[in-house]
Amino acid sequence: MSSFYDGTGSIFVEAYDAFYNADPPPMIAGDVAFYERLARTSGGPVLELACGTGRVALPLAAAGRDVTGVDSAEAMLEIAQRKADSAGSSVRDHLTLVQGDMTDLDLGRTFGLVFVAFRSFQLLLTIERQRQALQVIRRHMQPGGRMALHLFDPRLELMIGDGGAGRVMSGTHPVTGRRYAGEVLRADIDHVSQVRWDLWRYTEIGANDAVLAEATRQMALRWTYRWELHHLLEACGFTVEAEFSDFFDTGPAYGRELIVVAA
Repeated sequence: MSSFYDGTGSIFVEAYDAFYNADPPPMIAGDVAFYERLARTSGGPVLELACGTGRVALPLAAAGRDVTGVDSAEAMLEIAQRKADSAGSSVRDHLTLVQGDMTDLDLGRTFGLVFVAFRSFQLLLTIERQRQALQVIRRHMQPGGRMALHLFDPRLELMIGDGGAGRVMSGTHPVTGRRYAGEVLRADIDHVSQVRWDLWRYTEIGANDAVLAEATRQMALRWTYRWELHHLLEACGFTVEAEFSDFFDTGPAYGRELIVVAA
């Protein structure tokens, strides 16, 4: 299956910063500051896997952190590089962008903090790919370093029936001013594999609410239960140090975010 964010100039790529950059939704509120605190206390350079358009990596670089961002989608990295270039040397000199797969990566160096933000770990649809990614993370960690993962804690009512089809997102791009909307048309749920397949329709909206462009694409996410994640991390050589249900240090809670920090 191709990446949801494949294709330079695709509506799915162009809409990303409209939905998540200018006015981020509650599930990622405070996450940039959270990762910056982790980076500061962990010491050493920072590696972000699935960095996308640099929503987190660029502010960390602007704060003086030595950041390497890796993503499999060339189109997302192109936007991240443009944003870094526009920000000037204070960001550009602290940021390295690499196209690569988090399950098969060897950068030849180690980092004080390695993290996967905004549920991107859930794009790995099998336990085997999850284990491969965790092996990559461990291989790239400095002695005494830490890693962080952000997933969602599964809400069981969204795993039955239509799976919450019909939910919508909207936003205005912070640079281009273009308006976008996204809607889940259908959710197909594979309970055995713990994978939900959401069929999204993205729309670009012009003056007088005219539809300028529209396309559909499927996104698949694997859900992982809290204690399943604990066992997976332990099996891959990690020790969970802390876990939260948001980025303001709130403890674990059903149906919210699932954020773990591990050594």
